[in-house]
Amino acid sequence: MTACDLEEGKRVGRPGEVVGAQGSTASAYRRSGSTWLLVFGLAISAAIFVAGSAAPASAQEQPASQVLSVSPAADPGQAPQESTNKKAGDYSIQQSVEFGYRDSIIHGNLNNYDTFENLTSGVRLFDYSVEMHSIDHRGIFFDNLSFVNSGYGGDPNDISRLHMDKSKWYDFRVMFRRDKNYWNYNLQANPLNPTTGPLPEPYASIINSPHAMDLSRRMQDYDLTLFPQSRLRVRFGYSRNTDTGPQSATVEGGTEPLLTENVNEVTNSYRMGVDYRGLPKTTLSFDELLTYTDINNSITDNNLLFQLTNGTPVDLGVVSNGTSPCTAASITPPVASSTCNAYTSYSQVQNPRSSFPVERFGFTSSYVKNFATSGSVSYSESRNTVTDFDENITGWSSRTLAAGSTTAGPTRADRVSISANWSGDYSVTSKFSILDKFFFDDFRIPSYWATADTNVFDEPNPPALAGMLRLPFFPTAYNITNFATLCPAPYTGVNCPQHSASSGADVTNELATSFLGQNRRSNTFEVKYDFTRRVSAYVGYEFTARTIQDFSATWDTGEIYLPGGAGGTAGLTEGGTKTGNYYFAARGDCAILATGQLPAGCTLNPNGSIQEGTSSNLVPEAANDSVRNTYEIHEQDGLAGVTARPIDSLRLNGDVVFGYNDNSFTRISPRQVQSYKVHARYSPRPWANLDAAANLDENRDNVYTVDNIEHSRTYSVAAMLAPKATFWINLGYNYVDIYTQTEICFVDTGSTVFTAANSPCPIVASVAAGDTLGTLSYYKSRDNYVYADAMWKPQKRVTAMAGYGGSIVRGSTTFLNALTPSGTLDFTFLKPFVSVSFDLYKGLSYKTAWNYFGYDTHGFANPVGLAPLPSEDFNGSNVTFSLRYLF
Repeated sequence: MTACDLEEGKRVGRPGEVVGAQGSTASAYRRSGSTWLLVFGLAISAAIFVAGSAAPASAQEQPASQVLSVSPAADPGQAPQESTNKKAGDYSIQQSVEFGYRDSIIHGNLNNYDTFENLTSGVRLFDYSVEMHSIDHRGIFFDNLSFVNSGYGGDPNDISRLHMDKSKWYDFRVMFRRDKNYWNYNLQANPLNPTTGPLPEPYASIINSPHAMDLSRRMQDYDLTLFPQSRLRVRFGYSRNTDTGPQSATVEGGTEPLLTENVNEVTNSYRMGVDYRGLPKTTLSFDELLTYTDINNSITDNNLLFQLTNGTPVDLGVVSNGTSPCTAASITPPVASSTCNAYTSYSQVQNPRSSFPVERFGFTSSYVKNFATSGSVSYSESRNTVTDFDENITGWSSRTLAAGSTTAGPTRADRVSISANWSGDYSVTSKFSILDKFFFDDFRIPSYWATADTNVFDEPNPPALAGMLRLPFFPTAYNITNFATLCPAPYTGVNCPQHSASSGADVTNELATSFLGQNRRSNTFEVKYDFTRRVSAYVGYEFTARTIQDFSATWDTGEIYLPGGAGGTAGLTEGGTKTGNYYFAARGDCAILATGQLPAGCTLNPNGSIQEGTSSNLVPEAANDSVRNTYEIHEQDGLAGVTARPIDSLRLNGDVVFGYNDNSFTRISPRQVQSYKVHARYSPRPWANLDAAANLDENRDNVYTVDNIEHSRTYSVAAMLAPKATFWINLGYNYVDIYTQTEICFVDTGSTVFTAANSPCPIVASVAAGDTLGTLSYYKSRDNYVYADAMWKPQKRVTAMAGYGGSIVRGSTTFLNALTPSGTLDFTFLKPFVSVSFDLYKGLSYKTAWNYFGYDTHGFANPVGLAPLPSEDFNGSNVTFSLRYLF
């Protein structure tokens, strides 16, 4: 743990932590600072403000140089500063440092506050910078140096930037950034945790999100350019990104265990390039990019909060919807019945390795009179491999009588792509020009996975042992040679596995392959004409052709069904020969046909097992799609736009796009496209800027069984007013309206909302795949965002700032589960701030800032029938006291 990772005065649930009602960490009151410090700091601020405002101008110390004005685009918490440049030898030097203390006083859900803000109490380095500039470009090692830092001491975002250059020799840039990515907004388990069921409160209180994370991402970038002003310029670069920390996850199934994942991901990128500018008005470039990624993640089940009667720890999961055989009567905390759906252990290790080399050649040229052109071509052949994937599960499920499973096997996916583009802009006359742009992109992604799976079943234990108390049978400990010796016919011995007619294969070896490729060609042609110096317009046409190919197929290379289990059918025949008792070896893909024979591809082994496929005789799965499918899509768009400047202070822009596609690859791919953009900028005075814009996008594919309709509509207005150097105001309003709908099909056994009678699936292919229910799924959201910032300098020594930012979001969507809360679809988030700074002495200033955070959910936060979760709301203040020194 480093200093920048420390967060003072904080106790919140971390990934993988489930806390009972009495130990709730999600709803709390954080007051890391102290009352006397807050009162003392505010008192100092008030006294300085009053003293500075009351002091006559003649009594104030005059700065060495004029105070710099602050533009509306500046940091709203940053006050104007004096210039304090000093000379040292050949260099002009200026340094500044701002440090202080933040007091965070937050009420409510601290997990959500950290998800959105994560600003905590403690001493902080808000900013440190140094600027050095050679006066006559005669610096020994560099002409210019800039070093900037901020966020150190515990903030979620730390950053450092270094820039050095020497004329004609080099340009060197370094950046380091560390981001804390924290997420613990708890909604995902709530619909599955009703008040009535096998595990009512308080035994299954889900305080933290089962999909939480607390990751640290560190990013480093180094770029060096040699001879930046010469004809031959050479560029080198290196980047390293790491992502580490814990996060939690679940596994879909009858039991959903709460898993802890340790994330460790590293990406290294190397860059080398050259630019040649020896030809007149022409630049030729070549770049080599090499990117390598190593992922070393591991997942374990640390949520073993219950135990069996023999003391074995178990995880009953975060799902308690009453569908499992584990009833409330089966649990006497912390002891659970052995027939509950549960996990006794889970582990997964995966170490993907990927390489992504790219070669790129580009050029730009304006050598030909009135003609500018540019283009590039790139080629890459990347590879992603997993050689040691391993997943192990032990537990119990009444549906399959399985006690566990393992999944392993190597996998590999390649991506081969080539991209090219060219553009040319020809000015026919001073008013008339022609533009043409061409794009080409082709990629292919073949992949395979040689799976090696096992299912772990019970041995015939004594009747007193049930469920998870039974001893498991591990098929990996046996093979075709010794199975008959350890488990001879009639396959009912103590070493034999127990199956039912619906049990899966004991050992499954498969080869899963897939392919996805696309070839895309696009050309845009535009003509532009300037009617007058104030009015110009363009029209254009864009044509795009896409060819998409895909397939997905799986072959059995050794699927083995071992015999064992009471109730098997005896006396069946195979090829006219009596084979005795199959005892459930003939099941699944190798179930006996009506003719009394095994299906083609299934072979009876001498030890009684039945095997489908071998490494030399691949047997395709029933749902294989091994024939490459080809989809042709042609897109046509009409383009038009106009730019007008009726008066010098007013500028208007408008653009429209109308498009049609003759096919779509996915259910949310549009067939009809419309886009409208309008932008107006008005400056009635040099100190006043008004801005308004509208952006409307409409997509359609409203054919039968698809019914896809989408729109995105954005409107904004803004004003920047600075009538005096001592006063400016910046304010605006944005409105965003998003809507989408599409027909979907799904399976939801036991649903009280959707049934086959009132919500049948209209898509034949989905019904054939088992998705029997259907509905028109929709999502809509309306976001109103308002902001305002103002700066006022009543005296040269005093700067006051105030601002406000607020989002009001209202939305809704299709809920497949009637108990789903609305969550982030409906919320209000308000963030006002106030700050005051005072110049104590030349180059030294003091500042106090207050920031308020108010997050309030609306809609259905806790629908009737759910075990209540803590409120998602939080509110409170951050007060900052800091000193800034320029030297």
